[in-house]
Amino acid sequence: MIIDLDQLKTLVEAGDKTALETHIYKALEKGDVSKALATNAAVKSDLDSEKDKHHNTALETWKSNNLQGLIDDAVKQANPTETPEQKRIRELEEKIANGEKSAQRAQLKSKALEFATENGLPPKFASKYIERFLGDDETTTTATLSELKADLESVIQEGVDSKFKDNGRTPPPGGSGNQSPGTIKTIEQMAAEHNIRNKQ
Repeated sequence: MIIDLDQLKTLVEAGDKTALETHIYKALEKGDVSKALATNAAVKSDLDSEKDKHHNTALETWKSNNLQGLIDDAVKQANPTETPEQKRIRELEEKIANGEKSAQRAQLKSKALEFATENGLPPKFASKYIERFLGDDETTTTATLSELKADLESVIQEGVDSKFKDNGRTPPPGGSGNQSPGTIKTIEQMAAEHNIRNKQ
């Protein structure tokens, strides 16, 4: 720092603070700022704050100019664009897979219908609702249909028992637990015969 002491004395005596500060700032030389940072914490803090502002501005400028391009490049690397040949192969593979799934489901539906009718579920009911009871495989599907059959037989048996009791008669022996294949048809026939007798 080069200071003209006579001029400095004059400025001090004049009491012109602004002129005095300007004189001191103009007297600064290369290296003086580093010395000020080392000896004055307030100056260091102020300069650090300015550096942060400059850094943030530079970062935002860089982001706006470069970041989107880098993101786009990374996305392209992670998901490379398909060539027409690759697209055709992928679509064929998807069609084959979907075809296999459709064939497996049709086969499962056929086996489920066969199981349902063999176990006394009315064909009309089975064909209408069978798809709702299809599982992932034949075992799951037949288990679900068996459960449905048992539930339907139980409901029908309760209805028949209730009807007999309402008319003062004792239901025939053998509950839903002792029913054999075709029980649903038998129960329906019994209920129909009972209704005919009551009408007579």
